[in-house]
Amino acid sequence: MKQLLLAFLIFSSISSIAQIAFVDSSLTWEQLAKKAKDENKLVFIHVEGSGCEQCNTVATQGFSSPILKEKFAKNFVSTRVNIESKNGLKFAEKFKIPHPLISLFVDADGNVLHKYVGSTSSGITYAQQADMAISKIGQKPFAAYEKQYEAGERSPAFIREFITRQKEMQMPIDRLLDEYAGMLTIDSLQNFETVKFIYKQSPTVDSRIYKAIQAVTPRKIIDSIYKNIPYPEAVAINNGIIGSTFRKAVKTKDQNLVFQLSSFIQGTYGNDYEVGYMASQRNLNQYMHAIKDTAQYIMGVSNFINHHYMMLSVDSLKRIDAKQLARQPKTQHNGGPGVTSSVVSFPPPSQFYHIELNEHAWHFYEMSNRKSDLEKALMWSKKSIEWFDELNKGKNHPMTLGNPAYLDTYAHLLYKLGHKEEAIVWQTKAVEASKAAKQPFPTIEKELAKMKAGTL
Repeated sequence: MKQLLLAFLIFSSISSIAQIAFVDSSLTWEQLAKKAKDENKLVFIHVEGSGCEQCNTVATQGFSSPILKEKFAKNFVSTRVNIESKNGLKFAEKFKIPHPLISLFVDADGNVLHKYVGSTSSGITYAQQADMAISKIGQKPFAAYEKQYEAGERSPAFIREFITRQKEMQMPIDRLLDEYAGMLTIDSLQNFETVKFIYKQSPTVDSRIYKAIQAVTPRKIIDSIYKNIPYPEAVAINNGIIGSTFRKAVKTKDQNLVFQLSSFIQGTYGNDYEVGYMASQRNLNQYMHAIKDTAQYIMGVSNFINHHYMMLSVDSLKRIDAKQLARQPKTQHNGGPGVTSSVVSFPPPSQFYHIELNEHAWHFYEMSNRKSDLEKALMWSKKSIEWFDELNKGKNHPMTLGNPAYLDTYAHLLYKLGHKEEAIVWQTKAVEASKAAKQPFPTIEKELAKMKAGTL
């Protein structure tokens, strides 16, 4: 099963009662706006599609979080619309929505305050996005910035503000960032705050502004940015640069750019060469998959997993977790008079190893009909199941019968290899595991029916 569903199964909190009260999806924008004005609220619009059932299920899980009930009831008129419906098409046209899986937070006058792209099972994430939108009530509408820009406003201060708002709205900022770069002097690129601002905008590694910083900004200033901001913020800066560069490389199919990105990724790990190298190779494999270069992807992934994963044991993964935990900075929390606690919160790296094995196994299932490739993927899939079970043993994990996504992948590979009866056994396990975890997925049951009918 695909990674999107997998991520949901691993990280979701369990809840079965919807907490956000959504109004009828047939209500038009005009009706929603009137209701919002009458109740002195904002409008929350989640736009979804029919192309990814798992994505919609993930969103439902997030919206089911009890922490959202009061916040959304108090502050929002909420709706979910399908972008393929008549009403959904009208919303897409009005708010310039290019694709589904977008959540908009809009005031009653139609000004978009905040945008969240994607779906998540995390109620906390939706709560945070709602708080961001609420914090922007009364601020200059984004549309006003667009009008000023179209009217010729180009002052550096305005462009900085416009860049910030574009980034908040998760809109492309490359052109604006390059325009801002053209306004800067060499002296300004030696200013801590200016360089920090630029880095936080996620410039691509081949952009004019990033190259200028690398050429004229003293290394000590760049290093001081990472040393003087919170660790999560520093990670976010690097992830932003990586993400924007990766998307550009895929869009343009620029292999030279993806190699530049690999060097950047390697450098973010400092002296930990082995971990940095693995991260850069993962990026290259993801690129080959994204541009649908099947031959390069299959060869690259096979070499990567054989060299770095197949010799690992569960004990090896536990040591990797312990090493990361020791490195993780602690955050101080005031627990009351005279009480201060140190809390470390991080996703254990071990989970990404079995996530990755399952993801690549599923991609091989989708991309290849060669027996040797499928047998290789079957071995990886089996190991992902074993690692997941061993790492979560005794942790009161909700998936007591195993990870349904991993079992689903294993069953599909068996089926494609011609082992129909064995595939049905494992797909039945996947169905039982999803029910035991109180996370039933119709897709898994439908696939089981197809296996039994011989029509998968």
